[in-house]
This record gives sequence, C-alpha cells and structure tokens, in this order.
Amino acid sequence: MKVLTQISEIKDLLSDRNPEIIHLPPEFTEKVDVDPFYSYTIQKEFKVEGKATFENKESVIKVSPIQNGRSGFSWNGIRYDLDSQKCIKGNHNIQLGEVKVIEHPLAWMLAFGVYADFTLSESSFPTFDFCDRVYMDQAKGNLKRLEKRKKISVSSPFALVWEKGYCVLEPEAQESKGLLIDHQVEYPGSTVGKSRIVAELTAENFSYFGDARTTAFRNKKDAESFYQIGLAGGLKDYPFTLENVLLLDEDKIYNVREKFKDPRSDYNYEFICHELIDIISWLRFVEEKYEGKFFGKMTTFLFDHHKQIDIAQFSCDPDGLEKYGIRIGN
Repeated sequence: MKVLTQISEIKDLLSDRNPEIIHLPPEFTEKVDVDPFYSYTIQKEFKVEGKATFENKESVIKVSPIQNGRSGFSWNGIRYDLDSQKCIKGNHNIQLGEVKVIEHPLAWMLAFGVYADFTLSESSFPTFDFCDRVYMDQAKGNLKRLEKRKKISVSSPFALVWEKGYCVLEPEAQESKGLLIDHQVEYPGSTVGKSRIVAELTAENFSYFGDARTTAFRNKKDAESFYQIGLAGGLKDYPFTLENVLLLDEDKIYNVREKFKDPRSDYNYEFICHELIDIISWLRFVEEKYEGKFFGKMTTFLFDHHKQIDIAQFSCDPDGLEKYGIRIGN
C-alpha cells in the first residue's frame, strides 16, 4: 500500500478514468423522514431473520438502541465496538472481530446517520434477498433523533494505492449533504465493462438503491451452471439463490429486477448500485472514530473489502495521518 499526498501525483493516478460517466436516474429516490445533519438510533428494538452467509443456518439479528454512544456488533457473548483496528481480513467481507459481513448494515448506518447495536445468533450476517431493505423497513417510524452531528472532513487530499486499485479522499469541493462518490469498475464484456458512476449519497437515494443484491460475476460457463443451480433451489452448503444474488456474465444478466432499469437508456443499475453499498461502508468507522458526519469526495477503483479495511485503519489513526500532514476532523 502506498500513500500519495501530492496533487500532481493524484491527478496522474486519475488521468485514465473513463470519461463516460453515469448518474443515478432522478427516479431513484424515496422520501424519508430523517435530517442528514442529525444522528439517530433505534427507538424500539427489532429483529430480522435470514440464513447466515457462512454458516448457512437460520439466523436472528437483533437491532437495538445504542447504550454507550458507540455502535457495536455482538456474537457469542462478545461485543465489538465499531473500531477499525478490530477488523480482520476474512473471506471477501468486512469482518469485525468474529462478526462477519458487516458491510451492508454499515452502509445503511452511514446513509441514515444511525447508531445501533447488533446482536447475532450466528457469526455472519445473512445475504438478504433485498440487502438493506430489511433494516430500512423496520426502521421506518422507529428512529429516535439524537444530537446534531458535527461536520468532519479530511484536511487535504490523499490517495491509498495498492498493486491493483486505489481510493482517493478529498475535502468537499462545494456545499453538499455529505459524501460525493466517484466509483469505477472494470469487468470483461458489456454488462458492466468499465462503468463509472458519480453520485451523492443521501438517505433518499439510498432508500431506493439500498436493496440492490450482492453480485456474482462469472464467466459464461460458470454463470450458466450457477443459474441452473439457482433454478433448482440454490446451493446446499451456501445460501445462494436467484433472489439474494445478482448473477451475470460478460454479456447477460440472468435475474433482472426491473426497478433498476433506466427507462431512457435501458441500462440496469443494480450491479453498480450494490457496488455503492459495498464501497461506502468503511466510512462508518471514520464517523464513529471522529464523532461526526463525513463531508467530502471519494474516488475509487478496484476497491474491495480488504482495501476498505486498510483505508479505514489508516484513516482512524490520527498519529499515522499526521506523518503525512493529513488530519480528519471538524
């Protein structure tokens, strides 16, 4: 991992990004009753159920109001504060201590400003048919407004660069509601290709796209095989179905959901929308560390969960940031 702080180096890094940019369609929004400048918690505890992703067992997740001002994730009697230093690079997910696949609830918490405690009956979160919809539905009319959140940002631009992929964090360029995302992916074929999206994260647009499914991009032969397995009811040892996973290959989406189609271009946004869910989640660690709402711009490419753990740990280390002349705060 390499750290860049010079503006010229960062510009060079971004110079070959796809000039063709897509944006979320204006219809991708739902009205929500939250103020983006305040924090919230759950008013009344609720439970959601599903099959744990790694254990493939029926699982219950209890979502409760925060008790000590910090969000936490508990399993097997052990509670982990939302502290990036406790993250583990597990199997293609963000793992906090022994609790796995926390990226989806983190994204919901980031988008809505929610602080909550999660208690799991199994060590991994389920891969739900409608991703974060389970939390959004249960939280409707069930959020308690807390205090106004201070505005936090990065003092100057920096980039973390890996052998493949990077993430650039910049201060906000203009007045906004929070986070501006510039994300690019690169896959073979035409279904996704080199898609680049620029979008501002709000509770209103997350309410629409937050149910985008976990993605499975496979070559044509494997995708066809997975599709037949899905038609037959899914895998026996892993909770994969055609309802909870978006399956696609180089030139075909096998299980399209019409709500993600742009009526003007016929482009299907579900893949890129789930990418947004995945890549924003790490910023929740930053907000909890510095006790505020993050404002700024994030530019990413090939930004997987292990890289997100890297930048979360880097960003939540004030002494380490200071060595590069960077500060995060208000």
